[in-house]
Amino acid sequence: MKTGSIVKYGLIVAVLGYVIFSNTGDNDAVKDEIDLNLVLDITVETLHTVSETVDENSDTELAFTQLADALAVDYNKSEPAIYNQRIGVNSRTDASLVAYGDTNGNNVLDDGESLLFMIEIDGEKSRIIASSNSGAVNDHYFSGTSLVAGYLIGSMLARQRGAGVTSKSLASKQPVTSRVAAKARAGSGSHSKGK
Repeated sequence: MKTGSIVKYGLIVAVLGYVIFSNTGDNDAVKDEIDLNLVLDITVETLHTVSETVDENSDTELAFTQLADALAVDYNKSEPAIYNQRIGVNSRTDASLVAYGDTNGNNVLDDGESLLFMIEIDGEKSRIIASSNSGAVNDHYFSGTSLVAGYLIGSMLARQRGAGVTSKSLASKQPVTSRVAAKARAGSGSHSKGK
């Protein structure tokens, strides 16, 4: 009878341990809903398209608004879908672009709407960087000097410098998967338990 009780309680502890472990593990935290490669492909293509319509006579604010609007359209018509809801895009003062789940479709980032990813331009290394809300980072290099020399990119880089964004800070953003980012946030086992 004692052996039966030990086995019974041992099974209960094992089941509870499994449930607790599976709920506190990083399984949910590392699943990234956003395909950053797809985001970057669309971003580069849209940036080329919008850059062709912008010149030195264009209003810079209007150009950024056009880019954000064009990206929102292109992100939303993507096949496969980037996200399971409508995506909105806002330009920021540092020339980065923030994509969010625009649940009410009003093209405004409202309280309660989720930030999905951010797009930044690294002019020094000719790359576009996408960072998801899970901490994943990916980049695409763009070729040709026409895009780098274009008025829109030049304006974005000037805006970055004006906001204090340096090429050094962008250079430190290297590709990382959502799993690696989640592990970095959680720390190693010895750190997570305290010292």
